[in-house]
Amino acid sequence: MRIAPVVAAAALLAGCAGAPAPPEAPSPTVSTKRTQEFVATFEPDDRIQYQVGADLEKTYGWLEYSARTRFLDNGFDAQMLVANDFVKGNGTFEGFVTLVSGKGDIGLRITGVASSGPQGPGSSFTGETEVIGGTQAYATLAGRGRFSGERVGDVGTPIDVRVTLELINAR
Repeated sequence: MRIAPVVAAAALLAGCAGAPAPPEAPSPTVSTKRTQEFVATFEPDDRIQYQVGADLEKTYGWLEYSARTRFLDNGFDAQMLVANDFVKGNGTFEGFVTLVSGKGDIGLRITGVASSGPQGPGSSFTGETEVIGGTQAYATLAGRGRFSGERVGDVGTPIDVRVTLELINAR
């Protein structure tokens, strides 16, 4: 007698289950990738640099530069803020590049090393860059890439910069 209630309950539940739900449709958002590059000559705007050590061989501080460049088929005002830490012209740097336009802004993080180049200590730069984010038309922009540059003269002169990015969702 105990089997009958169990069989009846199973039959009742089987009738309530209905057809299985269809699988969810894939998201219509598709990420796109493309490589983009910009070059610019950044002019020095401001800097605070200190030298320390027995022979003043260590230099550290920050620098501010500005430029005008084209990127993603758009003209941008660019600002670069860099902190450095060099010993005899070789060392590390890190900072930010901000690209500003009427279509939106883009923030980049830069990190790398500087070494003595054709223009003397600390005149050649190489490193990595990463998209922090963007606004308006660039709000979904993401990616990373390479940063390189070379000072065109003595300390405090302009820097020629090349940024190559593998971008995701670039418009």
